[in-house]
Amino acid sequence: MAEVKEQQLVENLDSQAPPEEVIDETFHITIKLPGKPHEIKIITSPRESIQDIKQSIMESPETCVHSCFYLSFNGKRINDFIELGEVEGITADSVLELVEANYTEHDVRLHITRLRDLLGGPYKPNPSSIGIDPAISFLTAVTGEIDEEIVPEAEKKLDDLFSDEPIPEHTFTNKDINEPFKLSNIVPSGFQKVAPQCLRSLTLSGWNPVPHQRKLKGDLMYLVVTTLENDTVHITASTKGFFVNNSNHHVFDPSPKRVSAHSLITLLQKISPLFATNFAKLQDFITQHHMLEVLPVNTCYPSHPWAVESPEHFYDPARPVEPLLNFGADAVESLRDWNDELQSHRELPKTNLQERVLRERLITKVQAEFTEAAVRGAMAVVNGSVLPLNPLEPEASHMYVYNNIFFSKGNDGRGTFENLGADEAAHVATGKDLEGVKLLNSIDPEGLYTLASVIVDYKGVRIVAQSIVPGIFRRQDEDAIVYGSVDNGAKISSDSKFHETIGKEIAKSLHLEEHAVIDEKGDKHTLFTSQETKGLLGADGRRYMLDLYRLNPVDIEFQENECIEKDDKPAYPHKMTLLRPELMSLFWEQKFRQWVKEKTEQIRKERGIVADTEKKKTEGSAEENKAEEDKKEEQQEEEIKIDVNEFQLNFNPDVFTSAKQPTDEIKKQEDIIREASKFLRDEVVPSIVLDFASYAISPLDGDALTKAMHRRGINMRYLGKLAELVSLSKDKRIEHIFHLAIREMIVRASKRVLRNYLVDCSMEEAPLCVSHFLNCLLGAKFNPKPLPVLPEGANRNDYTWSQLTPHTLRNLLTKQVLLRFRYKLTEEDFDQLKLVPTLREICLRVGIQIQARDYRTEPYTEEERAAHAAEDAAYQAAIERKKQESNRGKKSKKSNANLQRPSRRTTTFLPDDIMNIMPAVKQAAARSVFAEETFEAGKMSIAQGHKQLGLELLLESLALHEQTYGFLHPETSKCYATLAMIYHHNEDRESALDLQRKAVISAERTCGIDHPETIHHYLNLGLFEHAAGRTKLALRYIGHALNYWNLLIGPGHPDSATADNNAGVMLQSLRDYPTSTKFFERACETQETVLGKDHVITATGYHVLAKAYTLEGDFTKALAAEKIAYGVFEKKLGPEDPRTKDSDLWLKELTSNAVLMAQRARQQQQQQQQQQQTRVMATPASTSEPVRGDLPIDQVLQYINSPSSTSKKGKKKNQKKK
Repeated sequence: MAEVKEQQLVENLDSQAPPEEVIDETFHITIKLPGKPHEIKIITSPRESIQDIKQSIMESPETCVHSCFYLSFNGKRINDFIELGEVEGITADSVLELVEANYTEHDVRLHITRLRDLLGGPYKPNPSSIGIDPAISFLTAVTGEIDEEIVPEAEKKLDDLFSDEPIPEHTFTNKDINEPFKLSNIVPSGFQKVAPQCLRSLTLSGWNPVPHQRKLKGDLMYLVVTTLENDTVHITASTKGFFVNNSNHHVFDPSPKRVSAHSLITLLQKISPLFATNFAKLQDFITQHHMLEVLPVNTCYPSHPWAVESPEHFYDPARPVEPLLNFGADAVESLRDWNDELQSHRELPKTNLQERVLRERLITKVQAEFTEAAVRGAMAVVNGSVLPLNPLEPEASHMYVYNNIFFSKGNDGRGTFENLGADEAAHVATGKDLEGVKLLNSIDPEGLYTLASVIVDYKGVRIVAQSIVPGIFRRQDEDAIVYGSVDNGAKISSDSKFHETIGKEIAKSLHLEEHAVIDEKGDKHTLFTSQETKGLLGADGRRYMLDLYRLNPVDIEFQENECIEKDDKPAYPHKMTLLRPELMSLFWEQKFRQWVKEKTEQIRKERGIVADTEKKKTEGSAEENKAEEDKKEEQQEEEIKIDVNEFQLNFNPDVFTSAKQPTDEIKKQEDIIREASKFLRDEVVPSIVLDFASYAISPLDGDALTKAMHRRGINMRYLGKLAELVSLSKDKRIEHIFHLAIREMIVRASKRVLRNYLVDCSMEEAPLCVSHFLNCLLGAKFNPKPLPVLPEGANRNDYTWSQLTPHTLRNLLTKQVLLRFRYKLTEEDFDQLKLVPTLREICLRVGIQIQARDYRTEPYTEEERAAHAAEDAAYQAAIERKKQESNRGKKSKKSNANLQRPSRRTTTFLPDDIMNIMPAVKQAAARSVFAEETFEAGKMSIAQGHKQLGLELLLESLALHEQTYGFLHPETSKCYATLAMIYHHNEDRESALDLQRKAVISAERTCGIDHPETIHHYLNLGLFEHAAGRTKLALRYIGHALNYWNLLIGPGHPDSATADNNAGVMLQSLRDYPTSTKFFERACETQETVLGKDHVITATGYHVLAKAYTLEGDFTKALAAEKIAYGVFEKKLGPEDPRTKDSDLWLKELTSNAVLMAQRARQQQQQQQQQQQTRVMATPASTSEPVRGDLPIDQVLQYINSPSSTSKKGKKKNQKKK
């Protein structure tokens, strides 16, 4: 099956690619410039648009002064919107000319905005952004100064293990590797966010807008610049360029002074020497960063760190006028028809690869821009800045329109879900609806459209943002709905055209059953989707699918067993318990495999009977046997040709709902859905526990656990069942999964509780509420009775959140977890919560940005209390002294200045620690199915040994990812990392490192700086740098990754042993044996705790550790470690296994060495005794302390240096890495 799928994908690729794509010619174009440098050379392709070439010229440091120009060829202006190859007469080495064009008001605004972006540097501080430090990357800071060269494979030498050179300084020099990493150090020390300053300020002049008479002279805009020399200069932007005028703040005199230039940058360089100097420094600062660190993230929602340093705020008078610079005086450029844009892009042709890529890129871009606009709009709605369309209705039913986006609240304002759990069910339905939109977008059906949709959870309120269907406000909903029902089945529509369109692609992909539903009049209507899914005919003639929350059937077994009170458990809070689409696919595949098996057995039986009768007729000869074998082969071929279309299994989403259906048809459909529900409970949930135990999946945080469960079709309501199954197994290997599941349940319950409190909080009360909640949950050991900080004049009884105590919060969360996950928490579960990982998860889910500092959760020690008491006594004494002095009439300025009350925290968190509350966003992001299929086909080819084909497919997939998603996207990041690993195995070091750096930056900026993916990318980057010969740099990356690992997971996780082993090997190559041994010891400890002492992996760890002790010269410990390793190898693998033999050889060497050492020690003891008896003062014998080089273990060292040993060690490392 896999090979067939791969073959289909490869054929697909070939058929999609247009013929001209095979030969991709490279153009080396020279561009002549009006100033210095007089020309530049660029490498491009004939398919590159002129607009893209212009963009790259604007972004290049040496030509960034130009923004308003056109390109000409042979004296003719080239159209910006054609491709380079379409220019008449162009060749691969043509010369183009850059011609400075006349400005328009739009061009001036663009030029100024571009300059402001440049002056801001890679991380331009922007208080108007949604969160602090969006899309930040630390790679440049972690890399620091590189003082090593990449060593080509041919020039690599064997490490000189006993060189007399000093050990080079590295990340782990003089560092305790077991010391916990501090949250206050989450931002690397070398990170420089603020770019060199070039101007004091650059803003629009108060003389704007330009008077009518001056417009006739070509004036477009007036600017005021304050230089670093503190000169205030008034500048005119005209059609010809920029010049200094004679105006000041009081007198308007637009006449030009002598200084002018086409570019504002050139003009500023002329009038301010400090600008010229610092602008050169700024360009160096920007070019120190990787290209991907400087690019804006514009095809997906950027990541925001949960722990941030307090941002520095800068005076910038032009910041308030940014909307004017970006969108013009009447802001017309900012208003967009989101729905029409999105649907027009969907209607673009997709007949060949190029068209598909362009279409998918435009859809991805418009959806990312819609998401950003929707998030800002939702924040405005929650903060009360937008008036509702229906102000007379209850607040829960309010609807809003802002920036051409429709906003509604994710609760049951209209009573639709009254019988299913009201607001609880409505909250779930919004999420399921978004999943449905995602599902339909991935199917991409012809002739059916979905709305752009985003869910924003902000300050406890769920807001649903959607693009507006044309004509929706001009007529009654009931007339527009032509498929499904608006009133829970009272009136049902079933438009035949809609029905046919859904049946073509959607019903096939999702295996939906065509079924009849009955309205209140008793009339039958045939539908594919649930009656609650609506088909709407827009005023633009397009067919829209809405309310897609019931694309999948009900999880009936869960509903019947858990949505009722029993066994001290309350009823589950709602009945929107639906099965996931992944589960329905798994169930369908399993039933299909069963059917194929049964069909095959049936055919075999028939063939078997034939074969038996043939046997009876003819027996004996070889020819007859051969004929029989041929028959069997033919028979097998026939077996493969089973007609798969005979298999029919579809699902009715209206089963077990309030929809009325004919009773004669429904029984069989009910049985199918019940079977799917049991399949989830009895097979899928237990199977994921086995996957955890075999390390097929190893989630590191709650997000990874959620994704792992969702990929297998398991809803998060089964988290309690998962925790029970894991704890019942009592398997040490998956103990971390149990703790992770417990933490995830507590975090999810905390999110619910905290959101409910935040709904009633004003903006200024939110940090008070959040800090008190966190004190009750995580700071109870430090202060068992935390007092809330209340607004001035408020009483503790005025707010529900302020009445919380650690005890009541634990009870509340225990009830929530029992209610939502059917699991009973214990006190121990709360006590085992780790501060930083739990804090991180809560911050990410609720949208909190907290100050990066070290939060104390342990109570003060006796010594600290005594010190505090002494400080307080000294403070009191100083106050008394001051009183006495003032009574005497003396005034001591010095004592007044130094008198300060000792500041100490009484709680773990303070309201000032909460830096920002921002939205948590869910979006129906577009997927490039073709790019992802190509990626999977490439991975499959490599797994099957077709390396070249696999590499070609992956490179093709990377190009598709970059063109569709852009460079900065989680999917592109995965693609970079996979390709980097292949190049690493092929020993193409430069390519591996280049791609891995891109993977790191892309993951940091879109997933998060401490996301598990990012940490893995850093670990691999360290591995690749070490392989390239830059071990000190490699250790910096490994150190950075291990710091975040320590913060995110803490020590003792099974996967951390691999990272420790890799660090140990790297340190050995630098000859830092004591530090490397510490890493090997820690790896051994982890393996022994998780796997037990008599596991082969643990034994391998001890074998490596024995070598490390040998290199350090500690032969006693080496012998003890090797004994453990040999014992396990012999017992588990037998004496003939190469690992056992290897261990035996080491053991013999170490034992003979130990005997020799003992003899020397005895001789030394006798000598000392003789010296004591004769009381002769003499210098000690040179043999008193054996030096490593003199020891009789030459063979052992030869063995370490021998190629077989190093290759084995390398092999072992690679195996571990895998």
